[in-house]
Parts: sequence; C-alpha cells; structure tokens
Amino acid sequence: MSEQGRKPQEVVAASTVVLLRDSTTGDGQQLEVLLVERHLQSDFAGGALVFPGGKVDEADARLPPDRWQGVEPERWVDALGVEKPEQALGLLVAAVRETFEEAGVLLAHRANGAALTDADLMTEPFLEARDHLISRDRSWSWNDWLAEQDLVLDLRALALWSWWVTPEGSHRRFDTRFLAARMPPGQEAKQDNVETTSLRWMNPARALEEQLQGKVTIIYPTRCNLRALSVFSSAQEAWQAAADGRVDQRRIQPTLVREGDTVMVQHPYGGEPEPV
Repeated sequence: MSEQGRKPQEVVAASTVVLLRDSTTGDGQQLEVLLVERHLQSDFAGGALVFPGGKVDEADARLPPDRWQGVEPERWVDALGVEKPEQALGLLVAAVRETFEEAGVLLAHRANGAALTDADLMTEPFLEARDHLISRDRSWSWNDWLAEQDLVLDLRALALWSWWVTPEGSHRRFDTRFLAARMPPGQEAKQDNVETTSLRWMNPARALEEQLQGKVTIIYPTRCNLRALSVFSSAQEAWQAAADGRVDQRRIQPTLVREGDTVMVQHPYGGEPEPV
C-alpha cells in the first residue's frame, strides 16, 4: 500500500497510575513508586518496568454517579485535554480499574465509607473480579460488580501527573494520561502473573541508576517520569505538586529519530535524543 493510501495508525486512549508511598531507610524517609515488570511476550514494552495501566474501555465512561466519588468530570475536561466529560470519566475509571487488574490495588471504599483492606482484597469476590479483568472476560461487567459489592471508586485519589503520546511510527500507539495516587493504607500490591510478572517498589533515582547499570529495562516515557519524580522526598509532596499543577502536564509526543543505525527518541520540548 502506498504512503498516501495507508490508513492512519490508531491511537488508543489509556491511563496509567503512578502509585506513591513513603519508605523509611537508614538514610531516613524516601519516596518510592510502584513499577511492574511487563511479561516478556507482551506486545508493548515486553520485559520493561512500567507504571500499572492500560487502555480505556467504553464502559468506563458509563460508570453510574453512585459508583464513584470525586470532582465532577466537567472539571477534568481541560486538564485531561478531552472534549467531553464522559471521556474524562473514562480515563479516571480506567486508571482505577487497570491498577486493580495489574497491581491488585483498588482505589475504592465501601458505600458506607469503610476503607478496603488487604484482607478484603484476598476474599473470593475480589479475587474472582480480578481474574475476570485479567482474562478479558466480556461476559462479566466491572460496573455491575462494583454495584453488587456496594463499592465506590475514589477518584479523589487521582491527580494528573503527565500526558504522553506514543511517537508516530511505533507499532502500537497510546494517548496516555499518567495519574498520581498515594498507596492506600492497609493494601498490598500483587502482580497479576499474566501481563506483569513481578513488581517492585523503588526510589525513582535508584530505578534510574539500575537502568544505567543495565540491571533493568525502563522505556523512555517511564524514565522521564522517574526523573520528574526524583526531586520529591515524600508521597504527599509529589502528589500535591501534581494536584496543584506544579509538574509538566503538557501533551508530550516525542518523535523517533535515527542516529546511524540506532533509533532514538526526541523529546518535543528539547534535550538530546535518547534510546527508546
């Protein structure tokens, strides 16, 4: 097919959650973020450490108002760069759903206000729900399940961190909002053993150091977000910076450039090209 006749590559809406927590070490308190290792056979970023997340489902935008709590979607439209409140709601709900699927962390509470604990998440209804999500069971409804369990998603927990679009020419392209959230107390993260084979809580600077040493693989957008996170010393400090808009929330779509035989990534707002 000629270049003129080739269809534009689909860009899929997606949400990613930057889960934050504080850790005490011999040097004092430090910020840690949750990184999950993608399965080596994954079609996107196989073997790399990434933040948990995934694409938006149509049903995410249709979650009834009694199943979520937070700022009205209309007030998210400009921040998320969408046209309609339903699109904003879809991105936020997808962030919570995908984090539950990939990391076993659920940003939600009972309708009576009771917090969820790890003991709750290890009961049959929650384990089965996660299995349905992991297996992409289209006969099962996430929205219906939330109602059956009388759960309310806590969209108040989310703050926009950054916005990244996969470069043109990539084999799969995503239009992704990165949303910051503090790790809910009383819950423990657990990989799904399908899309993610392991997970690690890491200090952002330490993760970047291990990348440079060749110990782990971290793709370009994740590296850039880790650099931005590395200036903060606590989960609250980083989350508040996102909530206040004191981080780079511009739409970032890098370009692929070639240096000799090597394909590199160029940030749209300057800097030197880097490896993919």
